[in-house]
Amino acid sequence: MDVFVARQPIFDLKNRVAGYELLFRNGLENMFPDIDGDEATSTLLSNAFFSFGINELLREKPGFINFTRNLIIGNTPLLFPNNHVVIEVLEDIKPDPEVLRALDEFREQGYQVALDDFPLTEDHRPMIGHSDIIKIDFKENTERAIRAFVESLSGLPSPPVLLAEKLETHQDYRRARDMGFSLFQGYFFSKPEVLSKADIQAGQAAKLNLIREIQQRELDLTKIQEIIKKDVAISFKLLKFINSAYFYRPHPIDTIKDAITYLGEDELKKFLTIVTVSDLNTSRFKELLRRSVIRAGMCEKIGGKMHTEFSPDELFTLGLFSFMDALMNTKMEDIIEKIGFSDNMKNALLGKNKSFSLILHIIDSFERGQWERRIFQAITGKAVATKLPDFYLDAVKMSDSLMDTASL
Repeated sequence: MDVFVARQPIFDLKNRVAGYELLFRNGLENMFPDIDGDEATSTLLSNAFFSFGINELLREKPGFINFTRNLIIGNTPLLFPNNHVVIEVLEDIKPDPEVLRALDEFREQGYQVALDDFPLTEDHRPMIGHSDIIKIDFKENTERAIRAFVESLSGLPSPPVLLAEKLETHQDYRRARDMGFSLFQGYFFSKPEVLSKADIQAGQAAKLNLIREIQQRELDLTKIQEIIKKDVAISFKLLKFINSAYFYRPHPIDTIKDAITYLGEDELKKFLTIVTVSDLNTSRFKELLRRSVIRAGMCEKIGGKMHTEFSPDELFTLGLFSFMDALMNTKMEDIIEKIGFSDNMKNALLGKNKSFSLILHIIDSFERGQWERRIFQAITGKAVATKLPDFYLDAVKMSDSLMDTASL
């Protein structure tokens, strides 16, 4: 699922970017959709902070975000870092005691408050003393009204910073500078830029968290057992797998605890990794997932015949995840960040580890039957070369058994 955020820069007197206004969008069309304000801001916050990553969007600059009255009195801004969020108070919010108390609390907590599209009326003047920045719309207000308002602020001991918005011409910009504005925003500088990104959905994130748990060097089997018992689908798949023909067991296993004990940590990790990964995107890329499982098995086996810095279960996981960006339609960098792999594992998945890249090269060449490649000349006569057909057949058998179980 793609997520969208629009971003418009705000400039200072030296034409440097002083921050960005972040705007809700639900598609690449550069316009605000017909949607409830609370929902729009909540979705924007989720997209900006949890999908894109705030540093990617803001480049260490503050982000100006509109907040509705409900979100303000509900203290929603306090959930986000004060160095990244400037709280924009919408023009339709009245300066009632509840709102003013919330704004004061935000400022005490280190947040800046900006009054957005500030109405130049007496009704809203009480808001001025509870703000740090006032945004004036140069398209909706006359030059005379703006000048009169700016002059009315001159007697204040600590007047707020003035931001001129909706500047469309150089003349608008010049007038704003002459009037004492120090921040500027509008089409004259830049239209809002719509950014999009493929999101990792909530269900996917939960499964990636389970994968992260089972990649710990010290596996908490009691904790894993409880996770499995609470998931009917995984419990069923585990018992079906342990009693499949793959193990040639004379007597069935009937309990989760016995299944875990019989499998052992290494095989349990493989099973849970494949089952959770298979649920991430089975409908569209089932054959690609099957190839991932085969590749995982071969990586593990080949690694046993070559010198690498990875353990067998790490090589299995690396092989399985080597197609994950295609499976999830998400950048590999975002996937491994969600899982929290070690730097060594991250580098391998990003193609920065020579030994793992060599193993993938061997597997790819073998699957394609490209025997003329230099890699086969380099390993001719070595144990890994003679064992490749056996490794492949074992991996296919394992894949068939696991995939038949995982796809239920």
